[in-house]
Amino acid sequence: MSEARLRSISAQVPPSLGFVSRKPQRITITVPWSTYQALSQTSDEQGRSLSNTAAYWLERQADAMKRQAS
Repeated sequence: MSEARLRSISAQVPPSLGFVSRKPQRITITVPWSTYQALSQTSDEQGRSLSNTAAYWLERQADAMKRQAS
């Protein structure tokens, strides 16, 4: 995340919460139909919500990218 973006976010956070809140953040994304289908099928098979499955996929990809950068 860019430094300017972090400054923008920190300006929106009340001082009582500190620099950046560590609670989960909500985002909205648009994905291709095939990705949606795969995500939906996986969430049904695993008994997870669609958003939980998407968050899990994103976390796994972020971890893989961190390992690759090391």
